[in-house]
Amino acid sequence: MKRVTFFIVFLLSLLYLSTLVWLMNLWLTDPYYSHGFLIPIISGFIAWRNIANHKAEYELEPEHSGIYIFAFGLLLYAIANIKLFPFLTALSFLFTTSGLIMYFYGKTMMRALLFPLAFLIFAIPLPIEWLSKVAYYLQSFSAGCATAIITMLGITVERTGAEIHIHNAAFIVGAPCSGMNSLIALLALSTIFAYILKCRLYKRAALILLSVPIALFANIIRIVSLLLIAETYGAEMAKGFFHTFFSPLLFFIAFICLILISIVIGCKTSVK
Repeated sequence: MKRVTFFIVFLLSLLYLSTLVWLMNLWLTDPYYSHGFLIPIISGFIAWRNIANHKAEYELEPEHSGIYIFAFGLLLYAIANIKLFPFLTALSFLFTTSGLIMYFYGKTMMRALLFPLAFLIFAIPLPIEWLSKVAYYLQSFSAGCATAIITMLGITVERTGAEIHIHNAAFIVGAPCSGMNSLIALLALSTIFAYILKCRLYKRAALILLSVPIALFANIIRIVSLLLIAETYGAEMAKGFFHTFFSPLLFFIAFICLILISIVIGCKTSVK
């Protein structure tokens, strides 16, 4: 088994060393994926835990159909290198690795490692063109909703695209304030949370899906709060401490909301 493991690691290292360098560079520079370093660590821990808890059940039972998954991964890898599309190269890693695990270790081992491998998707940055388009729509959506709430509170406000004007200040809901960071991070966190819950699959899937509107709503509340502070205490107060403080605070509250929802629908943690 050790020889097989060494062979798999060696082969994947040859194929994906340049991809790993690309990923690490983006984790260091892309604000949307600054959590990227944590994902492989979390995946590795879950994989280790799954194997350690059921070690007696895992035997070498090669599943030859794994070669087809591996071949599909290699096809993606080849296309990505021809098209110079690093996102697809990183994505192909999930298939080539899964194929090799199934081929050499069998279905039982593959089931134990399926979630840790799939969770790595959160470490792969989406193409900047895709992120920019989504962030643009989120900027307009968040600014529009925040403006509507401020108007209902009786405060005079004007909006032009993602720019919001109140009587003594102007704010631009830029890409960092679009909610994209919180959305990606909360999706990853809710996926782990749903994985450790003990309840029906559709309930866990619903929790993951609910993380999207919860993250967006939390970002809208953040913008509204900053506008109210600017209206009451001035723009400098809103752009200083509170601008930085509200992001982690509302992210924490958003996750607490997910926990409360999981309790309401009858889910319990399966961690022992």
